[in-house]
Amino acid sequence: MRVKILNFGSNWWGRFGSDLNDPYRFSRRGAYFNSTGVRCGRKIRRHWIVSGLIRFNAVGGFSPHFPMRAVGQTFICSEPTFAFGGNRVLFQQKLSEAESPDFFLVVVSNSRCGDIDFNGMWRAESVLTIAVSCLREKQEVMLLMRPNDWIISRLGIWQLRVGPDFLHGAGLQLVDESDLAGGMAG
Repeated sequence: MRVKILNFGSNWWGRFGSDLNDPYRFSRRGAYFNSTGVRCGRKIRRHWIVSGLIRFNAVGGFSPHFPMRAVGQTFICSEPTFAFGGNRVLFQQKLSEAESPDFFLVVVSNSRCGDIDFNGMWRAESVLTIAVSCLREKQEVMLLMRPNDWIISRLGIWQLRVGPDFLHGAGLQLVDESDLAGGMAG
């Protein structure tokens, strides 16, 4: 599966090789994780209602020193799985610019898109939810979306549109229900 990263969740952490004498402990043997989170004072906490994460190994074209360089890049990824109590997607290898993605990694917060009511119909059936963090009035959601997929917030319907007018070639756009390509059926 090919996934283009449009943005990341706010929560990052790493795990490193256990051999203290290994010169590659932090590089080749390291793994870096990203997920949703909400700010609690000075810290970012997960507060998952749907647990999940994306993983980058220290090889494969991802630099933990410059994670934002991966935004706009397309990666070969594992299919989403449920393991260790949550959803998991492994980003394995960065691809060339010419590769078109199957999905886009989209992270949405209520501060940008409005509150989402997770008890109702809030996303197209084809949208894959990786992680959701909620605490009081704060929300952050990590999704895999295809072009024309949509989510609903209190502000309205947000559809993933693809085109040269968007930074990184795609982005969420607030649309009228009548403008929704593909309809609400999913």
